[in-house]
Amino acid sequence: MVTDESIPLRVLVLDDNVDDADLLVRHLRRAGYELDWCRIDSAASLQKELAESTWDVILADYSMPQFTALDALAVVKESELDIPFIIVSGTVGESAAVECMRAGAHDFLLKDNLTRLSSAIDRERSEARNRQDHRAAMRELRESQVRLSEAVWARDEFLSIASHELRTPLTSLTLQVASGRRLLDGAADDTPLPVGKLKAKLDGVSRQVARLTTLINGLLEVTHITSGRMQLSIESFDLREALGSVLAGMQELITRSGAPVSVRSDAAVVGQWDRLRMESVISNLLGNALKYGRGSPVEVEVGLQDRQASIVVKDSGIGIAPEEQRRLFQKFERAVPHHHYGGFGLGLWLTREIVEAHGGQIAVASEPGLGSTFTVLLPLEQPARGDA
Repeated sequence: MVTDESIPLRVLVLDDNVDDADLLVRHLRRAGYELDWCRIDSAASLQKELAESTWDVILADYSMPQFTALDALAVVKESELDIPFIIVSGTVGESAAVECMRAGAHDFLLKDNLTRLSSAIDRERSEARNRQDHRAAMRELRESQVRLSEAVWARDEFLSIASHELRTPLTSLTLQVASGRRLLDGAADDTPLPVGKLKAKLDGVSRQVARLTTLINGLLEVTHITSGRMQLSIESFDLREALGSVLAGMQELITRSGAPVSVRSDAAVVGQWDRLRMESVISNLLGNALKYGRGSPVEVEVGLQDRQASIVVKDSGIGIAPEEQRRLFQKFERAVPHHHYGGFGLGLWLTREIVEAHGGQIAVASEPGLGSTFTVLLPLEQPARGDA
């Protein structure tokens, strides 16, 4: 096989006879190969070459005084490398050839007839590439199966959590409505209605409706983000206004948590953002601090940092282990068991998506038992196109 262009080929020759090795090299060069080759004749040198270099093909004499082709095949097998192994020997009996093929040799030829050596090398290199592609495909298939299994598990886990989270306020709503109905049914036509008790029942209904609305809005936001339909309504405003609005709406939750919330915002932080989504970011981070803060003080700071707007929320609660921090911002992930703390596990994922849609970044610094500090940095201006 003579070609216009030389074919690069790295050949490891296992032969104790220098003249025979040179004969192989001359034949391959005449066949059009540009050779990078090395001759060895021991197990130790074979192990060294396999460990330190990459070879396209191994050409081995069948029998050498201290090292046979079968010995070489055993070394190659131990290395777990898939390298075409062709025996080129002076004499190879049929039984010996069969034994070598069973041991892993890919072909055998006689030294006095090298006519098909180049075609055997090309064929076996092609077969080796096919085997490599097949292994890569199988590896990818196994990885895909693992990812699919994990996705199915995450879906089932989410559906279990979602059914629990949605059932809780619905059960409370049902009880509140039934209790209110009993109050009405028990009142005589000429008896004043128990307004105070009814008002308390309606307040409970209102709280549960608000909770359901929050849960459902969270799920809708997920669908918008994952389908690429999240649109940012950019406007210019002071980030302190968004913080004030969130604090006003979360007063009842703050009171129930028993955690004192301190706010620091010394100067105006005016920028271009989606106001409702910035309120969602602050609400998620503050709600997270109240939930996991164990009633400890929560500090919220809005300011400027390196020509960017910053939102910092710090608590002294349970903290987050380093291995959990890596997956903290993933969808449906949580750093604590669901049966201890409710929620879909979407808050921090949504927060990260909103922040990154604004061109910003979010980070957490935390240690178990020492609380957590979440920091959001946002550019003050958005690109002209206000969608993400």
